[in-house]
Amino acid sequence: MMGAWLARLKNQKSPDTHATKPTKPPQGEEKAGFVGFVAYPPAPFAKIKLGDGAAIKPQATAANEAVQPDPAPATDPDRYCWPHSEAMNTAEIDAFMARLARFTDKGASYDEAERLADALVARDRQGDDRRLCLECAHLQGAGRWRCGNWRHADVGREALARDLVLMLQRCAGFAASVNPPLSEGRQP
Repeated sequence: MMGAWLARLKNQKSPDTHATKPTKPPQGEEKAGFVGFVAYPPAPFAKIKLGDGAAIKPQATAANEAVQPDPAPATDPDRYCWPHSEAMNTAEIDAFMARLARFTDKGASYDEAERLADALVARDRQGDDRRLCLECAHLQGAGRWRCGNWRHADVGREALARDLVLMLQRCAGFAASVNPPLSEGRQP
């Protein structure tokens, strides 16, 4: 589902810059009619000379800027994403999907896993160093959890409480099992 959306975004085409076919003058009339066509300008003009030799330097207007195709979305699908807007960039989407799979594999419902993965995107953007037990490689079980590194984590050996597993916290025994957040060296 998410992959098809990204593929369409990466294959985005720019508008056609070729002129339209000229209109045909009216047939059977003796007067010549107007023949026109529509096209994008071939390139921005540095100077336009008037008949009296004076030069005008055109200024970019909103209409001129909209006419010229922008090649950046085809080369950079993250151009309008975080940090330029609130939309997730490609690296954040990849981390989100990996977390969603991990959390559902560990027994979280899909809605709960999605809510937690979305909260972790915000956590990564803020540079928060707290983690979920669901992100840890030492978490064992699915729904009934236990910590495989319980001595370093300073938690009980058996049956971790659900609230503890789903709570952001700092843990001395943490070892990442999912892609590291952007603040730990991954570039968007």
